[in-house]
Amino acid sequence: MDFAGEIPAPAKSDCIRSLFWGIKKEELTRILAAAENNSPGSKAFVGKSVMPQKKAVILTGHFPVQKRRANIHWISDHLQANGWHVTMVTMGYSWVSRFRGDRRFKQLNGNRPQVGETVHDHNLTSFFDYAPLHPFSLKQPILDWFARPFHQSFVWFWSRRLGRYADDADLVLIESGPPIMLAAHVRRLAPKAAMVYRVSDDMRVLGLPDFLFRAELEYAPLFDRISMASKQLARRFAGLKTVHIDPVGVDKATLDGDLPDPFSKQGRAEKEAVCAGTTQFDEQIIRTMAELRPNWNFHIIGRLAKDPKPGPGNLIFHGEIPFPDTAAFVKHADIGLAPYIDKPGVEYQTAQSNRMMLYRYYGLPMIGPESICDPDLPNVVGYDPGSDVSMAKALLKLDHMARGPSDPRVNDWVVLYERIVSTPKPHGKHDLA
Repeated sequence: MDFAGEIPAPAKSDCIRSLFWGIKKEELTRILAAAENNSPGSKAFVGKSVMPQKKAVILTGHFPVQKRRANIHWISDHLQANGWHVTMVTMGYSWVSRFRGDRRFKQLNGNRPQVGETVHDHNLTSFFDYAPLHPFSLKQPILDWFARPFHQSFVWFWSRRLGRYADDADLVLIESGPPIMLAAHVRRLAPKAAMVYRVSDDMRVLGLPDFLFRAELEYAPLFDRISMASKQLARRFAGLKTVHIDPVGVDKATLDGDLPDPFSKQGRAEKEAVCAGTTQFDEQIIRTMAELRPNWNFHIIGRLAKDPKPGPGNLIFHGEIPFPDTAAFVKHADIGLAPYIDKPGVEYQTAQSNRMMLYRYYGLPMIGPESICDPDLPNVVGYDPGSDVSMAKALLKLDHMARGPSDPRVNDWVVLYERIVSTPKPHGKHDLA
């Protein structure tokens, strides 16, 4: 069938349907709607033939629409822009989260997620629900061990809700955290899909229970790609040929755009220092910095585990704000703050940290614990969190540092997307016995 000319309206639908004989009704409806509305999904129509839209399923703790932008959101954006249909399944929450008022909900505009399925557009569907219990640590290994049987309710709950999304997926992307508990079940549901494990964080550093860490190692051979930015994180999967170092990126289109200076309204301080994220955030260290440099302003962007205590007037907490606003703060800053809690394993953030990638793109001098310093990043100034003398020396060094050129090693997020979708589908090689 040649689509060069215009097909009469009554016949057009019949012609298209004949090309899709045998395709599921739901998939056909989605493709037809995409074509009729001239949406990105209409890219499925190429030349003289029509191809069904590819489907990706993402299991994550993030919501599809939230103020904070994570790896998963950028991957999802690029999948959709390239004609994929994405289903984002948000898990890691339970009725405990609902009744206690989980602070993670603050990054949502309505402060409460919508339960069930939401069709955002022709290329994006999401699903959210509260499990009876979600994996969390009781801070004592022996207590976590005893609690593990109760946490299996999380697997039971979600295993009954994933089939409709995973059984005909072309790509399944599972992010580190509670979703790893579903890996074996998803592999059974989608034996022909390319299955990717994206290691966004070190679960031990985040303080998650050890049984999640053990599940990560147990299920690693089920994946067709184990993806992370940090070589330190890759070491735990030594011996697996599916391990790939896939760097995080930045949204260059936004960062290169017109981003108004947020400091011009009140007048700039001697130096404007910005912390673009609060994962593993050492609040006391930042307070110390603010007290030692009263002529600087310290801007903290992101949610905190608890409401901040009163502090110096030059310490400003902005909470969660949209990504373009965060980018504007970083673009016009003098210093990038990376005050990670200094604990064993935190060095993975040198390569994995989204905020440090923003600082590198804009050429900012950075400050953080000595653990995250690396010879490849000479503009990172380190301090010993337990030494006031070390902190004083680090700040003195920053006094004499200025913005440098953009780091040319920083990729756009499209590079990560391309690597993820290049993952080959399995050929019956996974042992689920």
